[in-house]
Amino acid sequence: MGTKTLLNGVNSVLRRVNILTGDTGELDSLTSSPRQVFIDTAVQVWNEAVIELYSASSKALPTSVAESSITLVAGDRDYALASNLVRLYFPLNDETNGRSISEYPGGFMQMRSDQDLPNNYTGIPYFAAIRPTDGLLYLSEIPQASEAGLVYKYIFDKSITVSAASDTFPFSDQVFEAMIPAVSELWRRSRNRMVDAQTLQRAMGTASRMLSEDKMRPSWFSDFIVRNPSDPFSRYSGRGY
Repeated sequence: MGTKTLLNGVNSVLRRVNILTGDTGELDSLTSSPRQVFIDTAVQVWNEAVIELYSASSKALPTSVAESSITLVAGDRDYALASNLVRLYFPLNDETNGRSISEYPGGFMQMRSDQDLPNNYTGIPYFAAIRPTDGLLYLSEIPQASEAGLVYKYIFDKSITVSAASDTFPFSDQVFEAMIPAVSELWRRSRNRMVDAQTLQRAMGTASRMLSEDKMRPSWFSDFIVRNPSDPFSRYSGRGY
């Protein structure tokens, strides 16, 4: 992992496409009314470029481990989990009282099958499952007043999507630098429908080689240039570019 953040990436791209100049200086946040549409486009294409980069290399899309928590509320049986959660690791732990919540054997559907009268199950929860209809964590018991305020921490894999200014990219600073020309061309593609194909192809090939430490592909777009040689960027059609 490198040290470059999404804010670094947005500044680098907007400077390269001349939205930021020497007179305006760099952004210190991802909010700026006169340039908001340009910032939002930069955030979008950075995330799409990261996915494309891993697709073009031998590396699997990474995840990183994070921690969050839920706080029990009387009468509340289902709880929202972190918005960037990819995988939840059970158990959840109440580190103050030494209790834990394990995954319900058989999952959510088994819990519903086992509990004919779900409102009769109250008190301290010892099991939970993710409800497939909305992604909420559904407890095996409904907390009451005596359980309200109990905090259960959990560990989870989070997605590689970068959205906050301080989020770091899931690769080295060298790969980040190699990506700047490519992301800048994708930004131009999105804003102006114009792109330097050679710059984009060369930059993505270099970044892919750095990431995977494999021999650079002769053409990053070879899989779909053959299908549509007149428009090597047809793969991006309908994706907001």
